Amino acid sequence: MNTNKHHVYPLRRIAASIYDFFLLLGVWFLVGSIALFLNDREILNPILGLVLVLISSWAFYSFFWIRGGKTLGMAVWNIQIFHKENRPISLKETSIRFFLNLFIISLAGLPLFQIYFSKDGETIADKYSKTILKKV
Repeated sequence: MNTNKHHVYPLRRIAASIYDFFLLLGVWFLVGSIALFLNDREILNPILGLVLVLISSWAFYSFFWIRGGKTLGMAVWNIQIFHKENRPISLKETSIRFFLNLFIISLAGLPLFQIYFSKDGETIADKYSKTILKKV
């Protein structure tokens, strides 16, 4: 069987990420609204706001990756996350993947092109989190 046809190339990953970004906007609005309500409608410290955005984003991805192996954006683009050892993905692995993906985003997504040079079609996040994305 040709495993290359199951690789998820950068364009599909980016498209799913854009879809998930719009879902995350809704999560951020909800978290921000709750934070404003709890802070007597006073604007939060920007650093605290950034921390809330990071924590809510991590929780969003961790919940969906652990629960079903995919976010809604990944489901639309027929992508699923699997552990390389065929066992459920742990919170540690989702955390590693999430923060490495933040690093990839900070470099304008250029590390995604490692897929073309890797014999297994992996990115940095795939390699270190011991997970892989596949087309389903």
